[in-house]
Amino acid sequence: MSDIDKKPQEDSMANEISQREVVNQGKAVQNASTSTDVKSEAKPNKAKKDKSGYISGKESRSISKENNRITRMYEKRKNRKNVPESEYVTQMKDSGNIVEFENLHTYFFTDAGVVKAVNGVSFSIPQGSTVGVVGESGCGKSVTSLSLMQLVQRPQGQIMEGSEIRFKSTIYKEDEKGSQIPIWETDAAGNVRQSQKLDKKGNPILGADGNPIMENVQKRDHNDIPMYETEERVYNIAKMPINKMRKVRGREISMIFQEPMTSLNPVFRIGHQIDEVILLHMPGATKKSAKNRTYEMLRLVGIIPEIVYSKYPHELSGGMRQRVIIAMSLACDPKLIIADEPTTALDVTIQAQILELLRNVKDKISGSIMLITHDLGVIAEMADFVVVMYAGKIIEIGTAKEIFDNPHHPYTIGLQKSKPVVNKRVDRLYSIPGSVPNPIGMPDHCHFAGRCDKKIGACQGPYPGYTQISPTHKVACHLYLNNKDNSGNND
Repeated sequence: MSDIDKKPQEDSMANEISQREVVNQGKAVQNASTSTDVKSEAKPNKAKKDKSGYISGKESRSISKENNRITRMYEKRKNRKNVPESEYVTQMKDSGNIVEFENLHTYFFTDAGVVKAVNGVSFSIPQGSTVGVVGESGCGKSVTSLSLMQLVQRPQGQIMEGSEIRFKSTIYKEDEKGSQIPIWETDAAGNVRQSQKLDKKGNPILGADGNPIMENVQKRDHNDIPMYETEERVYNIAKMPINKMRKVRGREISMIFQEPMTSLNPVFRIGHQIDEVILLHMPGATKKSAKNRTYEMLRLVGIIPEIVYSKYPHELSGGMRQRVIIAMSLACDPKLIIADEPTTALDVTIQAQILELLRNVKDKISGSIMLITHDLGVIAEMADFVVVMYAGKIIEIGTAKEIFDNPHHPYTIGLQKSKPVVNKRVDRLYSIPGSVPNPIGMPDHCHFAGRCDKKIGACQGPYPGYTQISPTHKVACHLYLNNKDNSGNND
């Protein structure tokens, strides 16, 4: 797993937006304060009302106008046609990774201000590994995954300039005409096999000389889907055009959404919805070959396809629907599966089955998993590496063993304390005091300082950089910046 570099500087666009945000918020507070003073002078007998953070209608309209200008600029750039590939083709820093997030900033432009949902996130997902992203609700876990899929709600949500999401893709090779290059069947001598060319009715097509026209035989997989030549290419998804991203999303990067009850279309049958994915992303697939592939995927997740294929989503239980979603996500043999809290809406017994299924499936397809959850028990069972997020930033990262056996950040320690432990009796379950700060106008100092029971004077200073605990373990906390003994005190 690649190291996290020092906190990089935001580019000019991000700085410009941040400055406008501060100015707007400052005007709002100043006007609110002036309004309060005028009212208090007119009516001295009445108590002053707390209007801190109040934004008037005029100021809200001004912010909205500026936000519209910025989002239109980003939308115009994303909707361009004939974008040169050189703009979004890049190289991986570590060839062993499948995804590399570097300085990811994803903002939402609202009438109340700019919400910095993801604010400078950098981490990697190695090939064949499971990376768990953990944290409270609202800390930026799902927005990070949606940024990778280019599914952030637009136009309000935008991936800012300077962000990089490098993905190692396997694309179909194309000839001069832009068509995929087939893989031909060969005989023992290495010669391309040929067969008679047939019309739609299955009859041989004859040439001008009356002899049958011969054609090369294209290689097909066990589901009778044609095979084409591929090549590896690295894309910066943050800059990738929408029409190009559609070829990656669903085929190479698939997502298991949080709520299985609403992830399926209620008016289409199960088989139709999985077939659609295969027909869309696998060139040359027919309805028959797509159905064969769907049957195979349903069997892989423990479902009898002859029964479920023709059913509607409402006829299945929650666990069965989640299995269908997993089968759909595996239909095109993706290189990365994003599982966004896949067990949240399921009972404990089904949760264990789904986790075991994900583990087995990852090994069969030799893929990677980005597992998003707030359940540390799931992370301990599934993850190879753990990323702990808080208020849009990564506060600790390391292997699962390092995070659970030797946590350093007070927030990580608090998360572990708040989980019930078998055979341990307590009067009251521990909970971290306070709540996540407002993402609009986030302070420059440590975002966890207001809730931390170990804070020191430096915590009110600049946001801490990362301290190296081990080659794979880093933490962003002032307690360890100048501490040569990085063993930590977790008692």
